[in-house]
Amino acid sequence: MTELEEPRRVRVVCFDLYGTLLDLARLDVACEALAPGRGGPLAARWRARQLEASWLRTAMDRWGDFDVVTREALDVACAEFGLDPDPEAREMAGRAFVELPPRAGAVEAIADLERVGMPLAVLSNGSSAMIEASVKAAGLDGRFEALLSADAARAYKPHPAVYELAVDRFGWAPDQIGFVTANGWDAAGAAAHGFAVAWLRASGAVLPAVPAPASREASWATISRQFATS
Repeated sequence: MTELEEPRRVRVVCFDLYGTLLDLARLDVACEALAPGRGGPLAARWRARQLEASWLRTAMDRWGDFDVVTREALDVACAEFGLDPDPEAREMAGRAFVELPPRAGAVEAIADLERVGMPLAVLSNGSSAMIEASVKAAGLDGRFEALLSADAARAYKPHPAVYELAVDRFGWAPDQIGFVTANGWDAAGAAAHGFAVAWLRASGAVLPAVPAPASREASWATISRQFATS
């Protein structure tokens, strides 16, 4: 960049959905019905197996949409816990994943960005149907210009093809796209693709030990300032 060039500004902000905009803690309650007294650990195992399966499917080129991945991961987690839930209980737990509430601070951050005229989008590993249902259930319908699903890339984040969906949709260079995530692996992947990343770092969380450009730690309260002035 020369002295005569103005800094490139963020032109659109994309949000990860599950665990970022939406609160996965609600899964603890759903899993309590499957494993009384062990709902929290079962929910954590379910999420871990879900992510593991998404990365394996991408690496092995064995595509299955996120609804399939999520339900299969629940089956694996239940088996690991020695559970054999009836179909109705499994169905109820599966529905809980698309009925998650917004995380505290998320709605306010969206409103802050809307006030400065920032276009917003969702960029998620979720299937198109899951994203649409989840956004509606969370009361966020109509707040985003695009709901971008890994379905279109037939790969899962952090594969570059998923982040490229935002570049293709909006036509901006990667460094003009802001990205908000609470997942360290997602922050690393988005930063490696050139996005301006706001990482909602949980207490004690660290980035993966994979070389990648730095992600800026953020809170819901600082996201608007970060992207409005970047």
